[in-house]
Amino acid sequence: MSFEFVILAVPYMRRRGETVGRAGSDPARFQALMAELKTQMQFAESRGFTGFCMTEQHLQVEGIETTTNPLFWDYFVAQHTERMRVGQLGMNLTAVNPIQLAENLAMLDHFTEGRLFAGFSRGNTPRWTGTFGQHVNITSTESDKSEADQRNRRAFVENWHLLKALWTQETVAFDGEFWRVPDMEWTFGPTNAWSPDSVAGGRLKEIGIVPRPYQSPHPPVYAPFSYSMETAKFWAREGGKMMSMVSPEKEEFIPITIDVCLEEARQHGREAGADDILALGGHLLLGRNDAESASLYAGFEELFNFAYNAEPYNVPMGRVWGGSRQAVLDDVSRLNETYGITEFFLWHHVGYFEHDEEMAMLNEFSEAVIRPLTRDSGG
Repeated sequence: MSFEFVILAVPYMRRRGETVGRAGSDPARFQALMAELKTQMQFAESRGFTGFCMTEQHLQVEGIETTTNPLFWDYFVAQHTERMRVGQLGMNLTAVNPIQLAENLAMLDHFTEGRLFAGFSRGNTPRWTGTFGQHVNITSTESDKSEADQRNRRAFVENWHLLKALWTQETVAFDGEFWRVPDMEWTFGPTNAWSPDSVAGGRLKEIGIVPRPYQSPHPPVYAPFSYSMETAKFWAREGGKMMSMVSPEKEEFIPITIDVCLEEARQHGREAGADDILALGGHLLLGRNDAESASLYAGFEELFNFAYNAEPYNVPMGRVWGGSRQAVLDDVSRLNETYGITEFFLWHHVGYFEHDEEMAMLNEFSEAVIRPLTRDSGG
């Protein structure tokens, strides 16, 4: 059995307790963040962590969760590590140009020689999703079946199918609600000679991206998951793997999701097991002793209730991996044994707590969980 432990890095440009305004606009703070993140990911790789990823956020001038362009962050981390996979949870797939995103991800797949995984989401932040998506009247929504929600989901589905087609086919003809191959005059000699299917009667009919992905047929696909069974079934059909940070109090949702998705996958010809369907995650708050673990939790709880479990998000905290080494090992082992899950994501702040505390959390989890489980599985 092979385990994967992926860091979901949440970068901050302000320390715990700081009240400075618009910290995200400070170039010096961003340089400091880069240095700390590089050091922590190099250390994490040496301690057995196998992956790195980020969410996608923009316009975060407050200095909270400054995950501007995860693809750049992925390349930055890949340049300074040797084996660590890099990815996203996930890139917005509604308010962006899916053709350009398909190219950018394919390029990163080549730059990292196949260390890339690709993650996609519908966007949960109206400030930047609505700003970026105004040209197609798209903003973030909840899964409430509203008109805005339905439009967002249609864009998401269409953009995924277009992106996937561009990854897997040399050229693509596409005519959708949001994107199409433009019917334009195209009389370029090299196209006529070397890509004749792209044109007909001097008109452009198909397009293709350069390059197509390094991995065949494309990088592994992931998606963050909360509670929308429509989204879960979509990714079960499409071959994606979801990551959930569901709290222990709501854990009964895990087997239901797995069973529904496995049936959906089978009905669409996909052979899958539970570990192909779902990864599980938690907040890393494991200190070097009980007092430090308690302090980390207190600081995180204050932050979470201020910036996450509040408007416009109102999201629950979910699973926490803190307290003692044995408690964390017991929980991860139980999740593996009960549900067959072998991939775990750890929400880990970079730049919010003190650097030595963040380094220590990575080390504590490695000693508590990664080493024992890797040793026991023969890895």
